[in-house]
Amino acid sequence: MALPSSGTISASMINIESATVSTTTAPLSGTSSTPQTGSLVKRYDDATPTPVDQNAPHAYSEFYGKSFTSPDVPCGGTLSAGSGTGYFEATVTSGSPTGAIVVYFYPQGVPDGVAYEFNGTTYNDLTSNTYGYAAGTGNNLNIVGDDDITNCTASTLASQSPKTLPTSVWNGSSFGLNGGSTSVVTTNTNLNGTSGNIYYTLVIPKPSSTPTTGTLKVVGPCTGTGWNVKVLCPATLPSFTTNGVVGTFQGACCAAQDRTYYFARNAGGSFVVDTNTLPQVGNFVFSDSNGASVLTNGYYRITSNTAIYVVNGVVDSISTGCSACLTSYASSLSGRTTDVCGFLTNQTYYHNGSGSYPVVNDVVYSNSAGTTFLATGFRKLGNGLKYRVDANGVVGAITLC
Repeated sequence: MALPSSGTISASMINIESATVSTTTAPLSGTSSTPQTGSLVKRYDDATPTPVDQNAPHAYSEFYGKSFTSPDVPCGGTLSAGSGTGYFEATVTSGSPTGAIVVYFYPQGVPDGVAYEFNGTTYNDLTSNTYGYAAGTGNNLNIVGDDDITNCTASTLASQSPKTLPTSVWNGSSFGLNGGSTSVVTTNTNLNGTSGNIYYTLVIPKPSSTPTTGTLKVVGPCTGTGWNVKVLCPATLPSFTTNGVVGTFQGACCAAQDRTYYFARNAGGSFVVDTNTLPQVGNFVFSDSNGASVLTNGYYRITSNTAIYVVNGVVDSISTGCSACLTSYASSLSGRTTDVCGFLTNQTYYHNGSGSYPVVNDVVYSNSAGTTFLATGFRKLGNGLKYRVDANGVVGAITLC
């Protein structure tokens, strides 16, 4: 929006352009030589295409063609709006520190949506302790909240998409209408409503010192809405030690714990951040401390007896009860009992015993996860002995070659 470049211009028009109620009383500049806080001239000290001259004398004609620049909001604080349908936007400063910008969003009851644009990318994937992953789509706002609200159900919103809503921007103390409107998609692709009173987490990676600002976007597509949001300043995510991804729980139990990965904590009432020291169900998990790359789907051990299962970069479940890990050993392929002593021991199999090689009554497997028994038959061990595998992988005999 912008003020007219000629013709009639008034205080009410200047108020509206600066996201302030049209009837708000404000002096042109005040009684001192320096424009006072809240005066019309002071509000436009960083207007575009050029600021309003801050030196007296002043006249309404100085505002011709000016566009109000919404003040930046420092990270670390909480923003809110209530009771009004609309599209809301604020520029948030994160400074030069690197790390992950974690956003906590509370749509209260009536559905609301959120997204965060940073360095040319729109981030809109959400998660929560209660419902886990809620996928964002494209550049759309991810709409969550109670989907049983009358006249604000998913089917109602989808039938009204796209919705043209009044635009509000941050004016320094609150969100205010600026006279514009924004078209917002409310189709099934970006509707993730469940129930009310859920706190959601959004993670934005900031691996470099620049840029230093991002744009918070919130939509309230229905009447009676109210929401709160908190944008944390960039910080290194908490870490945990684990393995490279594997496809089974037991595989994770026995995999080498030689990787350091990271997770983002969720928050609860009043934006109190959880204190868990290891990833829990509903947490985003990443391979880097800035939150740029989510972990691949699969299992990752987090204690001696538990492993997380990751889907879409979020902990989907936690399994407990690791079995004893298997030991690898060298063996030949199977063959006749009279022939195997001449075979090469160029195969790797696995056993559940305590030694380097299996002994009678140990169980042997063809894979490290211990999900496939070694087939019955005679084979040669890497130590030169011959062994017989019976049903269910049980070693039935070991003899000299």
